[in-house]
Formats: sequence, structure tokens, C-alpha cells
Amino acid sequence: MANNSAESNIDGGGVGSQSNLNIATAESIPKPDDAYVLPTDGAEHLRLDLQHEAVKLMLGGNLYQQPTLIQAALAPTESHKRHVLDVGTGSGRWAVDMAGAFPNAEVFGIDLHLPSVLEDPSRPVPSNCSFKIADANCDMGNLGSVFDLIHQRCVEPGINDADLFFYDAARILRPNGVLLAVGANPQLVDAKGRILPIQRPGDVGMLENNPNYIDVKIEEVLVPLGPWPGMGEPERKLAETMQKNQLRLWSAFTAILQRDGGFSEEFVRNLSEGGLKEIQELPPPARGYTKWLFVTAVRNDKSWTARKDPWQEPPGFDIYDYIVRALPKE
Repeated sequence: MANNSAESNIDGGGVGSQSNLNIATAESIPKPDDAYVLPTDGAEHLRLDLQHEAVKLMLGGNLYQQPTLIQAALAPTESHKRHVLDVGTGSGRWAVDMAGAFPNAEVFGIDLHLPSVLEDPSRPVPSNCSFKIADANCDMGNLGSVFDLIHQRCVEPGINDADLFFYDAARILRPNGVLLAVGANPQLVDAKGRILPIQRPGDVGMLENNPNYIDVKIEEVLVPLGPWPGMGEPERKLAETMQKNQLRLWSAFTAILQRDGGFSEEFVRNLSEGGLKEIQELPPPARGYTKWLFVTAVRNDKSWTARKDPWQEPPGFDIYDYIVRALPKE
């Protein structure tokens, strides 16, 4: 049974910490010059749909990494209804697909804007899938501790404090619930796959130091930013899809520079043309990749531990050492 209402199955359904989920209204959404700077319109949601397909190709057609772990976390149980939270749901595609794959679970997507899937009659939203406007930076405290799975993909630009977000996620996860985090970072490598420039040090991440999680696992995948000779058909399809995604993303960055950068129109035009050319025609021996990180962490069965002190950056810190890590050295 389809349901294209953004309101159903949320309020009064056990998801909120109170009878109603008192979360952000449109008036409280950050302005374009706040943390999340990418667009949230229909064109961006189409790009996110394309990115969704690319991630599925990376995962062999799956919606998530470590399928055995996820399927166990969402297996039907007599004790309670399964709940899934998609943070930064974007176009809503992942949430809708998960609701179809797990009809026994309630899938709940939040973002700064409602997803475009609600306006597409060709893709009906399952009755066990719902969406609300909410800001992960300030509304997580209004959610009850009922979730068996929390998913976030490429929302780092919109999270003000990643360490605090992981603590908030742990509070609303049930014991043995799973956090799925997916991130990406463009990389340049030479013909032998060596990262350019030299790698930065970094070996201890926020999740490993968080006392609420166990079994933190990180999988890295290098995805070509375009096809080149010698690729097999599956890799070529993924490379072409990722290149289209990057070209659309570059257009968004260009618009941001024009709006907020204070640069001349000629400078932005030349930068845009050069960037597009690099994405499409990198000279040898350099090749463009996007390095994707697929992270899983399991909520332990102990009482939730709140964060005592704000996370402090160690000397020489670079965020990509902790969220998007360097590949192993040769």
C-alpha cells in the first residue's frame, strides 16, 4: 500500500521521545550560508538519485555494506517493531528502497527539506516509510531510543560536530543496533594507484574512541571518476555513472562560488571550465578517483554514555584522517 504523505507513521508511533515529534520547522532551517551549502532543490535530488545508483553498483546491487549484520539487525522480532532512521535523506530513494526491502520495519527519513520522491507518482512511497523536516544538528534529542539502524550518507558538510552526532546516534540506537556511515573524498592517483599528494598520518577515529560503540569496521573503495581503456563492463558502468555525478556536483560548486565567493564572473567561468575539463580529460599518468568510505559500528549493550568534553583536534589533525582515511601505504 502506497503512502505519499510526509506526516504518516511518525507522530504518536513510538519514534518521538514524547507523544509528538517536536522537531524543526521551516523557519528554523539553516540559511544557505550555514553549514550545509549544497542545493536542496529538485535538480540536486536528481543528482542524489544518480549517486544512489552509483553506490549500489559499488555494493554489488545492495543498499548497505555488511548485509549479514544489517539483515540480523532488522530481522522480525516479537519484542518490538524495527525502526530505521535515514539522516540527510536527500531525495528519499534510500529510505524508500529500504522500506520495500524490509516491510516489517518503519523507515523514517529526516532532512532540511522534504524529499522529491513524495512528488513523484511513478515511485509510490511504501506505507512503512515516512519523512519529516529536521536538522540533525539540533533535533536528534527529540527522537526516542527506538532505532535498530541509523544511516547517513555524505552528510558531513551539514554536520557541525561529527563527534557529537555519533554520541547522539548512540543514544537513540537500541542495544546491538547499527550505525551506517558513508562518505566520499575525491583523490588523484598515478598510474600505479599511489595517492597524490603524499598521505597524511592518522590512525585513531572518533568512533573507535566513543564508549558507546563496538565492532567498528571501515571499508575503503576507490571509484574511477571516468572510464578509460582496459576497464571491464561493470567497472566502466560505475565509472561513467560517477563521472556524471561529479559533473553535476561541480555545477553546484560553481553556483556556490558565484553566490558566496566574491570572485569575478570571469574567474568563476575559467575555474568551472578547467574543473570540468579535468573531470573529463585528466592527463596521464594521473587518474581521478573518488575514495568512498563505508563504516559500520554496533551499539553496545551498556547504558548510554554522554560526551564529557568536546572533541579536541590532535596536533596535525586533518578531518580526512578520521572520516575519510588514507589508503594503506605500499
